[in-house]
Amino acid sequence: MEAKNKKLFWISIGLSLVVLIIVVILTFDEKTIEAFENLNPIYILFAFLIHLAALCLWGARILVLCKSLGYKVPLRHCINMAAAGQLLASITPSSIGGEPVRIHELYKAKLPIADATAVVVVERLLEGVLLVIGVIVGMTAFSLIYSNGEVPKELITAAWIGTAFFALLLLGIFLILRKPNTIKKIGLWISKFFTKKMSEERKEKINAAVIDGVDRFYGTFRHFAGKAKFGLIIAFILSFCFWGCEYAVASIIMVGLGYPPNILLSVIFQLIIAVILMIPLTPGSAGFAEICYVGFYSLIIPTSVIGLFVVLQRMILYYSNIIIGSIASFIIVKREASNKKVITDE
Repeated sequence: MEAKNKKLFWISIGLSLVVLIIVVILTFDEKTIEAFENLNPIYILFAFLIHLAALCLWGARILVLCKSLGYKVPLRHCINMAAAGQLLASITPSSIGGEPVRIHELYKAKLPIADATAVVVVERLLEGVLLVIGVIVGMTAFSLIYSNGEVPKELITAAWIGTAFFALLLLGIFLILRKPNTIKKIGLWISKFFTKKMSEERKEKINAAVIDGVDRFYGTFRHFAGKAKFGLIIAFILSFCFWGCEYAVASIIMVGLGYPPNILLSVIFQLIIAVILMIPLTPGSAGFAEICYVGFYSLIIPTSVIGLFVVLQRMILYYSNIIIGSIASFIIVKREASNKKVITDE
């Protein structure tokens, strides 16, 4: 891990631990001890297994998108790249660190950079569409359920503003993707910063490569809209299942603590939190995420138990990602160090 990433890693872990400790201290009483003693570990294990299942679904989605383009990428390689990306996503603002890892690993699996990038972008777009639809429906339900003033109007307004911003951002991305010439201009403009001291011949080759890469990228997108449409539909279904598993974790933990799963509100809370956490305030949204979970789930979980709930939730959805991501990253580093190639003819 690079020095910069190491710094982000320790900042992220530190912020998360400090906030969790503060939350536990502020909410701790006799009922907290009672809740911990009555905690059913089977449900916590089940919640963790559901999280692992979500990771496998992510890998399956990558496999389907690659296969729809005519590339054979082993499922275990897809799962490993998804897991490795989770490590960087856990220590970077807005969880954007995993994309370069997946592009690199797809390239190692013999996908051209343009196709690898297109697969990762399509992944993000599918999730974006799901999130926007889910948040709009969720926010509508949330506003109606808590219109009695139980939740501050400022919080609801802020969530609506975040939803609108994200929806407009997604719309902007779709509009930009419809204009390949604009992308080419942006790519050529960026390349100027890296080719200032190069010869004219070298500059021309790089500019030609940029233009060719953009053309291939858009060719891949057209393929997704045409012959690969079925793969796109399956990938969308897998995305839905992926988030279904991830959002089920909180409800399973609540049952393990002896409370109703409250599935509808739990999903709504997580959709709203997902939008809020896109604001790049801290590495991996550490500290900020814990505060958001406390703020929303305290509406349906007693104060004395909320600290324990958030600790368990973050252990499964955050700290386990760091551990699993570290193992997956080690596998990649070990492969690169031994100069082994990814076997794709399985």
